[in-house]
This record gives sequence, C-alpha cells and structure tokens, in this order.
Amino acid sequence: MKANLKNLSRTAVLFAAVTAVAGSIGHSTAFATDPENPYWPCVQRKVPHISAGMMWGGPLVDESDRSWRKDGEVRDLVQTLSSRRVPIEEAQERIDGYANTLSDGKQTKLTVLFTGLLSHTNAERSDIIAGIEKFARRQIALAKRIKETAAEANKLQSKSDATVEELKRAQELDEQLLWDTRVFDEREQSLTYVCEVPVLLEQRLFALARQLATHLE
Repeated sequence: MKANLKNLSRTAVLFAAVTAVAGSIGHSTAFATDPENPYWPCVQRKVPHISAGMMWGGPLVDESDRSWRKDGEVRDLVQTLSSRRVPIEEAQERIDGYANTLSDGKQTKLTVLFTGLLSHTNAERSDIIAGIEKFARRQIALAKRIKETAAEANKLQSKSDATVEELKRAQELDEQLLWDTRVFDEREQSLTYVCEVPVLLEQRLFALARQLATHLE
C-alpha cells in the first residue's frame, strides 16, 4: 500500500517552517561569534576570571590566600554577602555593621573579607560559565539534529509516492521536528537571562568592594 506524501499538508507546512529555522541557526546565539571562545554564545564578552585590580583600590590582595576560610565570622559573612537572595542594600549594611566592630587591624581584616568575596565570586562565576558553554554545546547538537531531521523529511516529501512505512516515518519526523524546534526556541529565550548572571555577579562584587572601601583608612 502506498500513499502520496504531498497530501500531508501538515508535514509540508512544518517542513517549510523548520527549514527556515534551520537556515537561520547559523546566526543563532547557539553559535559563538568569538573565534577564541567557540562555545561562548553570549553577547556579553567572556571574562573567565575577575582580578583584584578590577575591583579593589585598597591594600595589595593575594588572590591565592585562603586564610579567610579559617575565620568563621568572615567565612559566614562571605556566604551571606555573596548570596543574590540578599538585597545589595542589606549586604552593604552588613558590611557597615562588621566594619564598625573592628578596631586594630581594621584595614587588614577588611582586605581579608574582600579576598573571600573575590574568591567566592570567581568560583561561582566559573561554574556558571562552564554551564553556559555546556548549554551552547547542547544547542549546537540540537541544531544539527533539526537540520538532519528536516533533510530527511524533505527527502520523503519530495517523493511522488511512498510506502506505508515511509508515511509512518514522515509522521514521526513531524512530531520530532515540532518538539525539537520548540525545545530549541525555549532554550534560546532563556539564554538572555543566563548570559547576564556572570555580569550580575561581577556588578555585585564591585558594589560590595566600594562599600568596603568607604571604611578603609
């Protein structure tokens, strides 16, 4: 038994739509525009590491120093101040409260606190950046699959006749293309927010560093 795939208007219309999507994938944010970072899909420039000099105008900071972890109060404060769930205004007030309790060695202790904030922020940003690049790889793989599925659908659709098995396969492709393009589009829409997170962390650290600086001698 054979059936004419040209009568499957839904598949034909879907293929036309997917072909358009697949044709534009080369310009998608799923493909990086920076040759040095082929899996970086964001408009924002990739900054893998924040250096102390970018944020801090106080005493010299040893970024490899992990002594802040040994101070329970500083360690807890770093966790609190770094949390995006804590409004920046509240975080700044906490910095003021901590700084006002210090007397001897105030400048050193505030520098240690900044070192902890810098270390924590860099670790969090590294995880997020790795996640974004993993996301980009998945999008590239999905884009490739969409193109391949669309090509197979087109091959079946272009036939003047088809077997029952081919007709069933065309319907399966129909469903697969609908699902894959939906997933691709939804991921693309979420990418805008995801790409902003490293920048938001950088901005938060800068605001905290400025607040610390108001208490330096």
